[in-house]
Amino acid sequence: MKNTLILGGGIGGIVASNILKNAAGDSMQVTVVDREVNHYFAASYPLLMIGQREPTDITRKLTNLKKKNIHVLHQEVQKIDVTGHQVSTNQGVLPFDYLIISLGVEYHTETVPGFKEYALNAYDFDGVRKINQQLNNFSSGRIVFFISSLPYKCPPAPYEIMFLLDQFFRKRGIRNKIELTLVTPDYSPEPLAKPKVGQSVRKMLAEKGIELITEAKVLRIEEKTLILDHGTKIAADLLLGIAPHWTPEVLRKSNLVDSSGFVEVDLHTLETNHPTIYAIGDAAAVKLPVIGAYAPKAGSFAHYQADVVARNIYLLSRGAKPEYTYKGKGT
Repeated sequence: MKNTLILGGGIGGIVASNILKNAAGDSMQVTVVDREVNHYFAASYPLLMIGQREPTDITRKLTNLKKKNIHVLHQEVQKIDVTGHQVSTNQGVLPFDYLIISLGVEYHTETVPGFKEYALNAYDFDGVRKINQQLNNFSSGRIVFFISSLPYKCPPAPYEIMFLLDQFFRKRGIRNKIELTLVTPDYSPEPLAKPKVGQSVRKMLAEKGIELITEAKVLRIEEKTLILDHGTKIAADLLLGIAPHWTPEVLRKSNLVDSSGFVEVDLHTLETNHPTIYAIGDAAAVKLPVIGAYAPKAGSFAHYQADVVARNIYLLSRGAKPEYTYKGKGT
């Protein structure tokens, strides 16, 4: 029986495990390894933030995968041996025939001075719950949402959050008492999309009275103040932000990452430089051929990448040639 290890129980890992197990059945042992007990559906964080979802609505036990005969191990990945085809964890060594790396990213608030003390991380489950509590008690003042650095996952999310905040305070009848500001290092909303997309988003923000500050680098955070480059200071009553994204340390210490700090993969197969080892989702560096930029990081992209990789692994395990290719799909 062939053995596939899937590192990470996020969207990519869950989709890959389901598709592969459904295709291979008893001919393939599929194992998901994650240090967390729960899967949190991050796409619903903006709704959790404003109270349109409850924590229980977006939380599932990873052990639910066992109902589909998928093995689940709650272990910390410590080392990936690409030549020996094994993964070391805090509980032992796991051999594999095929490996799917779907470890996502880590949020490093400590790299922005003052983040931990004076801001809340809008991409973290616990941070989002705290934001919800703050918003429910917020009746007047300025909320500043900032993006610490590039790249960050789910590029539309900050804009979605700003529109949801606008809606949230309008429903409470206090929007006229609230100032909303979005600060981004990008030169335009959705810069990888066509220019008219960015123009449209700018117009929508302006119509809702949401201030947009572009091409801004966050230097540090002080109490109720966001410090940007060029000496700019932005006063705020509530600071919400996206912390810098790094690949997990186990990947940074491997020979799998490229100059971007993310795992280098083939654009079409998501295979790394090592045969039968793949990377998908936020941890993968998927470079778009025409413009040379990296594909956005989002759950929808991880989903389609997982589909391609899982189906090709099944074919390989049967002695067939891979026939599925990833074409940059994310919607």
